[in-house]
Amino acid sequence: MNEKQLVKVLKFIAVAGIMTAAVISVLKSGIIRHKFDEIKKKFNYKKNRDSMILIAKQINRDIQNINRRTSQRYHDKNQEKYDELWGNDYSCN
Repeated sequence: MNEKQLVKVLKFIAVAGIMTAAVISVLKSGIIRHKFDEIKKKFNYKKNRDSMILIAKQINRDIQNINRRTSQRYHDKNQEKYDELWGNDYSCN
């Protein structure tokens, strides 16, 4: 190996070392991690928002079902069914 080739190899090793050190310093500085966390939060926010909307819709449906089941009309309908099965002797009213 002559001197020119040795100098080229050493320059390449030096440049590769500097680039590696730069990449490691950027990764350790947290800039990349901070940007990644921001992107992750944005996606999680959208996912959480969609799931919260679904939960709110389910709660609204549950409230409507409870209101319907506790209404006087529902009670009267069930009372008629109960009276047909057991007769008026065991009526709740």
